[in-house]
Amino acid sequence: MNEARRVQSMLGVLFLIIAALAIGVGIWLRLTPAPPPEPPPPPTQAKIYIPKVNSQGELTYESRPVAIRNPETAYKEVFEKLIQESGVFPQGTRLVGVSVHNGTLQLNFSKELTDNFSGGSDDEAALVNAISSTAGSFPNVERVQILVEGKPVESLGGHIDLSQALPVTR
Repeated sequence: MNEARRVQSMLGVLFLIIAALAIGVGIWLRLTPAPPPEPPPPPTQAKIYIPKVNSQGELTYESRPVAIRNPETAYKEVFEKLIQESGVFPQGTRLVGVSVHNGTLQLNFSKELTDNFSGGSDDEAALVNAISSTAGSFPNVERVQILVEGKPVESLGGHIDLSQALPVTR
């Protein structure tokens, strides 16, 4: 009988140790944050949107695919192509820098974007829509902010409020 009691005590202690370990592991699992999700793979292609006026005089956008050579400079490559091919950017406009923060693509243009802009409201809308539509071809971008020489601008030609980031067009 003495032997049975000793085995029973040892089993009780073993049960308490296992229970304590299970509780500890459960607490550790709840307190340990999940690893962040894997970032999406860099795109190999994007689209630029070129404003065009159709035969009825309506503004439309022609999408053109752009192959991305270097995923680390994808945004810069795509928007430089937009500047070259769209025909809506003022003469001399350059893309100075690009960054993405929390879903907002910040495009930093040279001062020629505002200094040389001479269009009306339709021209300004075409340019801004070309930018927001092109930004929408990147899945991780939700908003686009237009900067000039590193600072937010009120507007390009006085027609569209650009002081805040704009939603992208998909």
